[in-house]
Amino acid sequence: LPALEKGQLWKTRTASVEIMNMGKLLAHYRYFGGGRARVSTVLAPVREIQDHLRANGGKLVKNNNPKVSA
Repeated sequence: LPALEKGQLWKTRTASVEIMNMGKLLAHYRYFGGGRARVSTVLAPVREIQDHLRANGGKLVKNNNPKVSA
């Protein structure tokens, strides 16, 4: 997987994940889908988000950083 960056939108089998803000160890992200009525914003370790994307077939849909290619 490419490195996580602020503004990225990832699509998995069941939902979408948008990276809102990145730190060294933690990241804020929004989780869309899964039949939920509202969008939840979550703070989690970067490694946990990467593992989730890898396990659920995450594909990079949108990247606001033009230096990084998908």
